[in-house]
Amino acid sequence: MKSPKDFKVLLVYPNLTMLLVPSLAIALFTGALKKAGYQVGLFDTTHYIWGPTSLDTRRENLQHRPFDTEKDLGVSLKTDIIGDFIKKVDEFQPDLLIVSAVEDTFLQAVELLDAVKEANIPNILGGVFATMAPEVALSYPQVQMIGVGEGEETIIEVSERIRRGESCDDVKNVRFKRPDGTIVSNPLRPLVDIDKPIPDFSLYDEARFYRPMGGRIFKTFPLETYRGCPYSCTFCNSPVQSSFNWQNDLGAFVRRKRIDVVRDEIAELIETYSPEYFYIIDDSFLARPEQEVYEFTEMYGEFGIPFWFNTRPEGTSAKRLAALKAVGADRISYGLECGNEDYRRNVIKRSPTNDEILRSFETISDGGITFSVNNIIGFPGETREMIFETIELNRQIRGFDSLSVGIFTPYHGTGLRQLSIDKGYLDPSLITKHTVSSSLLTQPHITPEEIDGILKTFMLYVRFPKEDWSDIKIAEGQTGEADEKFKEFQERYRATYLSGIQTSPEDWEDPTKYVKAPQAEEPTADVAWGFNCGVEQTEYVMPPNGGNDN
Repeated sequence: MKSPKDFKVLLVYPNLTMLLVPSLAIALFTGALKKAGYQVGLFDTTHYIWGPTSLDTRRENLQHRPFDTEKDLGVSLKTDIIGDFIKKVDEFQPDLLIVSAVEDTFLQAVELLDAVKEANIPNILGGVFATMAPEVALSYPQVQMIGVGEGEETIIEVSERIRRGESCDDVKNVRFKRPDGTIVSNPLRPLVDIDKPIPDFSLYDEARFYRPMGGRIFKTFPLETYRGCPYSCTFCNSPVQSSFNWQNDLGAFVRRKRIDVVRDEIAELIETYSPEYFYIIDDSFLARPEQEVYEFTEMYGEFGIPFWFNTRPEGTSAKRLAALKAVGADRISYGLECGNEDYRRNVIKRSPTNDEILRSFETISDGGITFSVNNIIGFPGETREMIFETIELNRQIRGFDSLSVGIFTPYHGTGLRQLSIDKGYLDPSLITKHTVSSSLLTQPHITPEEIDGILKTFMLYVRFPKEDWSDIKIAEGQTGEADEKFKEFQERYRATYLSGIQTSPEDWEDPTKYVKAPQAEEPTADVAWGFNCGVEQTEYVMPPNGGNDN
């Protein structure tokens, strides 16, 4: 039996290429394992090319300002992900592999584990995918154990059992498959007290912390102020995590950190790493009691470091925005998602009307904090006409700095995945591979290629006048003529909207310094794990990492 100081744990973080904010889950696991006295290593695939890169796709579709990966971020992308992983395992000689994966990276995780299977190293894989689809995860022989739910305490018990040469068969939160194919599902442990763990980012390369934000480069660190989400959006797996915990008598998954704990964590991060920017990874930052927003701003005022967060438009008010701006809120991303009221209310389960959303954006526009708007297209049953309702709703919003649009991804555990299966649009066995892939649905009324074309030109339809729309429709295609037309619009769009740094609403009237944001048109009559710790999601979840906020 090895002593704790001789026991080696290798954390494995499969990631999509250049999704940039470091995983908080990995940082929490690093801190917990080091506190237990183990040697800890990390293999992080963020700087490897694996599949279609999110970076190139979003740059092509005009979702962020241009930057040079190597010159601006100090990153040279690598290609030999398998060879380098084998080398890392050979050099580090781990006694345990702990893998944290979301659904988009699960198959990458399987490839990595398969590459070192001859070494017979115990492994456990956790994350929201393992929690939502444990039978699927365990159907891959490379995966020995999975951890469901939160992992901070599970990984310590598993590590100790393996260090002592003991069985993990009865460890809470652990599931595994017996030789006869039966799956053992152990009881669940209580939810983690999120006020206790302190993240440790020391295993990350320095280059991992630098990311573009609004046309500038910052040394950026993730910050969690609460875990879970109180909303019930059916494209997101956060509601299912809440249901999972209630069904297993674990209580409310949504928990908010005490403000004094957040303050101490910020202070420690500043002392240890000298961050220039904080990326608040909460699913919806303003979904909290109003007084707590002011407690946060009163606390945060001592630091003076700019920060970003994601939220929903209906959670805003002029008073909240003023308080947040005063202490350094630099940018906010608002989830709009869908412009068809009936679909949004009855299928996505988001109740505000378009008029209410537009009134919220009037307040947001007047609030003086730069903002972007997130959208999703390609929902199950959504027609081309419905997608253009989303476009029209975006056209009525004034003052946004940028837009983000992604194609609906049918994640395991979500209500819209099941709806897609029920309607015959989706193969039930399919595992998603990428947040920026073409639509995975086979629908009779719209093809994946047509959805791709609208995604490519979404920004153009929103920003440019309707007399351009016939030409923009040509640019949707995949012909030589379409490519030439799209390149013309690309150049025009980049020159007008993606040059320089982010605009600030209070500077719109200075045309010599900023590009003036488009004003709303009059509406027409017919429009009115992981381990559950890191948000890949808003994940989602619309990707907070590497998305429109560049």
